[in-house]
Amino acid sequence: MSVSKIKVGGALALGALVLVAGMAQAATSWSSFKPREDNGSECLRLGAQELDYYLLDDEDAVTLRLRGPRRVKIITRYLFGENDPSSASYRVWVRVDGREELRRTFRASALPGVALCDDPGDVGALRKVYINVPTGLHDIQVLADTQGDGKISARFFRDSRSRKAKMVNYSPEQYDGVYELQFESGSLSTYYHFSEDQPLGFSVIGPTTLEIDTRLDFDHTMNGSMAYQLEVVQDGEALPRFFYHTQKLSTASYVERRDILPGERKRMKLTVPRGRHEYEIHCVGPQTCGVAVKIRIPEADLQGK
Repeated sequence: MSVSKIKVGGALALGALVLVAGMAQAATSWSSFKPREDNGSECLRLGAQELDYYLLDDEDAVTLRLRGPRRVKIITRYLFGENDPSSASYRVWVRVDGREELRRTFRASALPGVALCDDPGDVGALRKVYINVPTGLHDIQVLADTQGDGKISARFFRDSRSRKAKMVNYSPEQYDGVYELQFESGSLSTYYHFSEDQPLGFSVIGPTTLEIDTRLDFDHTMNGSMAYQLEVVQDGEALPRFFYHTQKLSTASYVERRDILPGERKRMKLTVPRGRHEYEIHCVGPQTCGVAVKIRIPEADLQGK
């Protein structure tokens, strides 16, 4: 394992994604998971239990791939080398999608009752960090180094409780009309309309995941099911098309357009990568079509940008 000198000092935490050990934590259920890429593992014996801990390096990252929003706990232990004193320092840092989000220095002493399964040597007390993974799919890289002769090992946990992000409406910049959809209950919902001649357009900063509710236009004479296709263009490049079948919704109507009726809602989920991106949504089938949409974004992602 590559070893480099470290400066012993306080933690440097970059951004708001990471919570370090020592902060008050709400009770959470955790489940362990394996990394996507690793550098091998060591078996540790804790009483009668044997567990695999993954080895951390300062050159080859251990990579986790997770879809947020969710919380991740990383437990680390120092595996003492033959020439190490009774306590040792090591450093852990975390990158999210290539950007460093945490740099933390720990000091650990040997802990009785924990040992390597097959080899002699002391094992340090556990040290933890917590990461709040934002909405969307993310790669998390974990690295570590030490000034001692030992190794740094880790296990990884994700919260097992499903968390649904609070979603808020997001307005596009390009459309051909704004309609209020009124339901039989009297409630109103704002939709943005586009057609085959006028695509929907908007910009958004990722990473995030958008929920886009779509409703195909029907006239009063149309019956049965209708198929339609939507094409999303991201920064000028067309993404795979979305295909839907829908039926006329007779229990709601547009206040401004009594001549058309909405179709049943069909939801599209759009994963936005990191950075600012420009999007257009085109109705590419049938040949003549109109679609009304409502876009929603996680409130936490909107507030942070």
